[in-house]
Amino acid sequence: MKKNRILIAIGILGIFLFSAFLFTLKFQKNSEKEVICANGTIKYIHLEGGFYGIETEKGEKYLPLNLPDEFKRNGLRIWFKAKPRKVATIHMWGKPIEILEIKKLEESKNVSQIKNVKVAVWYQTITDYKAFNRTLDDVITHLKETNTDFIFRAFWKYKVIPETCSELPLNQRKICEKSGYSYENFEKSINEIKKEIPSIIISAGIPTERIDVNEYNPITGKKYTKNELWEMALDPAKWNIINPKTGKPLTKEEFQFNRGKLLGFFPSDWTSPSDYNWREAYAYYPDITNQEFQELQLSWAKKMIDSGADAIWIDMLFAQARIFYKLTKDPCHPAVKEAYEAALKQIDEIHKYAKEKGKYVYVGGWTNFLEIKDSKGNPAYPIPNFDFVVNMVWEEEVKNKNLSEERWDTFFAKIKKYLGNDTLILVFMDEAAVRWQDQPLGIFSQYLNKTEQAKFLEMADSFFSRKREEFKLPITFVYPLHGGWIGTNAKVLSFGKFKIYDSLAPEFQTYETIKELAQKKK
Repeated sequence: MKKNRILIAIGILGIFLFSAFLFTLKFQKNSEKEVICANGTIKYIHLEGGFYGIETEKGEKYLPLNLPDEFKRNGLRIWFKAKPRKVATIHMWGKPIEILEIKKLEESKNVSQIKNVKVAVWYQTITDYKAFNRTLDDVITHLKETNTDFIFRAFWKYKVIPETCSELPLNQRKICEKSGYSYENFEKSINEIKKEIPSIIISAGIPTERIDVNEYNPITGKKYTKNELWEMALDPAKWNIINPKTGKPLTKEEFQFNRGKLLGFFPSDWTSPSDYNWREAYAYYPDITNQEFQELQLSWAKKMIDSGADAIWIDMLFAQARIFYKLTKDPCHPAVKEAYEAALKQIDEIHKYAKEKGKYVYVGGWTNFLEIKDSKGNPAYPIPNFDFVVNMVWEEEVKNKNLSEERWDTFFAKIKKYLGNDTLILVFMDEAAVRWQDQPLGIFSQYLNKTEQAKFLEMADSFFSRKREEFKLPITFVYPLHGGWIGTNAKVLSFGKFKIYDSLAPEFQTYETIKELAQKKK
């Protein structure tokens, strides 16, 4: 009997252990089912003070409780592995998850291609530039001789661009044909250049700081009246912005005068805001929060993409948010917040349009969004989904022929911290508008002689190549091959008559230096 009881006990214990094994196996399988693996996109959600979520390719929404800081970037494509967490959160969005593993996803070949840009040139414009007695074959030769990877501002929408030169009145048609300034010419030039250099990245530029009084939408064909365009012009009174110098509300006319004087939007004999007359101005400073302007600006980008551009550089995209931040000293002010969010939207819309067209288009801009800081000194808003960013050599650096080690180290460290290692950084000498003294390219062309210009290019190229290695970032100095504007008041002119910088002009003669520096990089 005792032996039987032992056998029965052993049997019961065996059944218990087997049941426990099955339960554990079932629990493990259930746990494995609870693990989520998916590709997704980081989204900045503008609710409850703002937070980051993940939206998968299937449209599923997840709220990561432990998202690493380097992944807090709106629009970032990622792969992640996570498990659900049953916790209460203040955010009424998405299912809470704990990240187990997360990686950035490259957008097919595009991220690696732009990261490997070694030679970037400013060539504005790449069309047949008859004014300079230059053909498209000449342009292609220059690009080949310099082994160019990236053309910065190959075509720049500043004034109104016609579809074709032939549609213009005779006097305007001749000017258009001489400069090659039409969408038809741009598309033709891209096609010819791509036949010879298929891998080259051709970027076009669009402004956020200017609408011409003769604007039209190149996608829909809509022509705007002056009244409609004036409605798009930025009016600080919309947010009750105060002029800190006077303590009074900043009027629309006062703001437009101050910006227009800097950018040359009206006759030079207007000397005070009381002279300002919007009906006689040539252009206005637009409001990026205005929906009509948003559509107009996007139409310029879409037309560039339709013409074959690989990249869109958006000038002064975050300038409005930065201007209001400086005026209000408040990063959370509605004027700052609305302008910043409108700027982010434009980037997303351009990427979206390009994707619908079956291609990836790089989008870039200035880094002044980093200047809008919270109380802890960090960026107050989501980092833009830029593929490349630009910064300029300062006027004093050109004049003194010396680059500030401290300034650039601080800047590159900030880029590495907030934008990561995949964003191309282009450093260039920005063009002058009215006075050559106000911008680095004006000083470079007017203050430095030919020998000094060549030496400065060598020094700058060596400096930024060194920084590329030190910071392990894709930093590239942009060679001023052709373009941009050297100042309305400039006296030393290309070929004795053009206020556009040209490295082949006898007044400057920096082409051979640029060619030698570029060829060394290959």
